[in-house]
Parts: sequence; C-alpha cells; structure tokens
Amino acid sequence: KTGEVGPNLAEKWDFSADGKTLTFQLRDGLRFSDSSPLTGDDFKFTVMATLRSKKTNHKNNVDQIVGAKEYIAGSADDVSGIKVDGKTITVSLVNSFCPALIQIGNLSIIPKSVFGKYLVPNDASKNLDDAPENNAPPVSSGAFIFKEWVPNDHITLIRNDNFFQKANIDEWVHKVYPNQDALTAALKVGEVDMAQFDPKDAQDMQTVSAVQVFKYLNLGYTYIGWNQLRGGKEFLQDKAVRQALAYGLNVDQVVDKVLFGEGVKMVAHTPPVSWAYDASGLNDYKYDPAKSEQLLQQAGYVKGADGIYAKDGQKLEFSIITNAGNVIRETFIQVAAEQYRQIGVSVEPKTESFEALVDRINTSKDPKYGDDGGHDFDADVIGWSLTAEPDMYSIWHSNSTHPSENNYIQYKNPDLDKVIEDSRTHCAQADRKAAIKSANQILNEEQPYNFGFAQNVLLGVNTKVQNITPGPFARQGQAKPETWWVQ
Repeated sequence: KTGEVGPNLAEKWDFSADGKTLTFQLRDGLRFSDSSPLTGDDFKFTVMATLRSKKTNHKNNVDQIVGAKEYIAGSADDVSGIKVDGKTITVSLVNSFCPALIQIGNLSIIPKSVFGKYLVPNDASKNLDDAPENNAPPVSSGAFIFKEWVPNDHITLIRNDNFFQKANIDEWVHKVYPNQDALTAALKVGEVDMAQFDPKDAQDMQTVSAVQVFKYLNLGYTYIGWNQLRGGKEFLQDKAVRQALAYGLNVDQVVDKVLFGEGVKMVAHTPPVSWAYDASGLNDYKYDPAKSEQLLQQAGYVKGADGIYAKDGQKLEFSIITNAGNVIRETFIQVAAEQYRQIGVSVEPKTESFEALVDRINTSKDPKYGDDGGHDFDADVIGWSLTAEPDMYSIWHSNSTHPSENNYIQYKNPDLDKVIEDSRTHCAQADRKAAIKSANQILNEEQPYNFGFAQNVLLGVNTKVQNITPGPFARQGQAKPETWWVQ
C-alpha cells in the first residue's frame, strides 16, 4: 500500500549513499519450481538477457550497470559490474542511479538452465526474444507455475511448492471475456472471484452481497498523445496548438460524466498517489474555449468558411485513435471530437484492436518521417500503468524514442532530458522531488500529451477470498497472492 520495497527472494539489501553500489543478500535454499537452485548467477543472466533483447522496454532499467553498454554492443562477453559471491550479489553502477533499487531489484529472475542456450556471449545478435519458453515457461521463480494457456479463453497457474513462501491456493485461473460488461456480469454471479469493473457499475456492485468492493486511485493515467513526427500534421509540433487543445477539452466533465466522478484530471505526468507528486504552480488548463481560439489566432491560424482553423494551407484536422471495446476511451475521443469542433478543430475518432494499436504506436512508419522514428497515427488515447518508482526516463527522455520504446510520440526536449537525468543522479529524496517537479512543470507547459485523467480502480473480490490487500502499488489487487486464502 505504501510502495516501499520489501523482502522477497532477497531478504536484505543495501544501496550506497552515493547511489552507485547495490547489494542484495539472497535467502537460504532458494529453488526454482523444478527444484534446481536459484542463485545469483540466474540474476546476472536475467540482466544479460534483458540487455541483449531487441524488444523489451526495460533495458534502460539495467543499462547503467558497469559493463552493460559494452555487453549490449557485443564488445564484452560479460557484464563486469555484477559480482556474485555465494548468496551476495553486488551491482556496480556507472553513475549514481537513484531508481536502481526498484528497477533492478524488481527483475523477475529467469533460469539460466532453461534460457542460457539462447545467448551467445560474444554475439550481440542472439537473444531470448523469440524463445518458445516465453509463452509457455516450464520453470518459475515465483509463487506460481505456468500450467496452460488457451488463447482468448484462459491462463492457468498452479502453486509452486518450491517457493520459499508456499501459496495457500492450489490454482489461479485468469479468464478472458469478450468485453468489460461480460466480465462484470461474471463477477456478480460468482463465475470469477476477482475483477475490475467500470464506474457505471459501481452503484450496482455495492448491492451484490457476495462481492467486497475496493477503491483506490490508479497509479497511472489515460492520455491523448500528440505525434510529433506526423507528415501533414506538423501543427502538432506547435506548443500553442497543443495548449489550445488543452484549454479546448473539458476533462473535468469527462471525469464527472464518463467516469461518474471516479477519477481526477491530470495536468502532468506524476500521479497524485506518488511521493514525488507536487502540483503547485502547474496550469490546470481549466476549460476555456475562447482561450483556445485566442491562442490559435495568436499563432497565425485563421478560421475558414467551414469553421476550421488553418495556417499556410494546412487545416487543423486530424484523427485520434484508441482501442476498440474500451468504452471509456471510446467515449473520451468522441467527446474530444465534439468539443474540438467547437473551437475550430476537426477530429475524426477511430478505433482498432488493442493489439493493432500497440503495433501501430511501436513499429509502424509514418510515410514522411518513418526513417526518423515517426509512426503512422496522428494522435492516440491509451494509458500508462506506472510503478512506485517515479523515474520518467523510459517515457519522456529523448533516448527513449527508439522502436518499441515508450517515447513513441517522439517528443524531444533537452531541458526535460536534463532534469530527468538530475532526478536519477541526485538521490536525496528532496532533490529527486525537486527535479521531478521541474520535469512536470516542463511537461505541463509543453503539453506533448493532453494528460487526461487518473481513474479510480474499482476492484470487486468475492467474499470467500481472504487476505486481499489492494492499493495503488498492487496492480489489480494482486500483491502477494501467495498469502491469499479461500474460505
């Protein structure tokens, strides 16, 4: 509930005051689910596999380790900054790296005995990305073991009897439903024991005696991302346009009417539940259509006979795309289209499958700017699920704009890069909070996203399931499932 680091496979740890050395002490007798020993060598292998991956967006969590960049490039066949001495793992960092404890310490350890065959020390092209074991892992380091996956139906996990804290439940089935309404109905009748539900169902769910309801603000947010490298839509690179779009969208109304009040408006990246949150001095972009049009006119845009603003022959018209079946996001882009039309901006709402959308924002190529990293969309509505570590690097730093990395809108700002780097290297909490505040001030001013809203998580749990402790730092209430039990 607090987001603080707690013991797991490592029972003790130490992070040096200069933020450059991290030491873990593993528990005695750790074993994988196949009874083979789980050691520091498996931890080191996990880091090496992450560094060599071409697909993961977690590489920047571990590339500050001494020797990491050389290993990525293939000029070294080892990561020299990780030393294993029995149960003690020492990680040396190139520079102070404040997020290290969470970002390195939270790695899920995979067995070298299973995946080691896919890495070749002196061949940087070899990796685990397409290993068949990724979709059907035969061995686990956690409380549960993969049993089966039936696509579009369910995934079944069973208890790992070799985990140091053996789970109370024998089997954990994750079921797939065609839409949120079907899932909510299944929760009500006891077909599933735990599920999130939409705000529109909150009042009704309170009347279901067999379901206990938990509510907490999400550690993340839903946003509109403005593509900075989109051919024919270069106006999205104009801060004045992005600010006009911020004033021209009534997010408070969306929270009130679409979320039924179950959420808060966001005006920058860091969510209110984070220790690093500080909204003082930030512009809340209170809904003001007249202000929107004033900004557009000051930026040289002229309204045409059709009611749409244009400049140098380029109309302010674009599409916003989101994932089909997410009713809240679909409604959000419809509202945006209607309200933007009122300020002289033409928006076409679009939807496609979540899988297609993720592929579009990660790997597609804009016809004009594709070679520079631009993707094939104008703007999108999607969301971030964040962690207790408030580091912004993977989403907002200019070095995070490569294919499949998180800064997919290609927003680059040297001033923002500098304060993000400061937040990673000045490790006193007050210094980190000040640097993160500066980063949020830049984002609030620049509006590369309309930062949308943070939604309350509404979690329903059957009353027979005991010892559930949900909160913003426990995704979907799934903190320490090995401690749950069923009446």
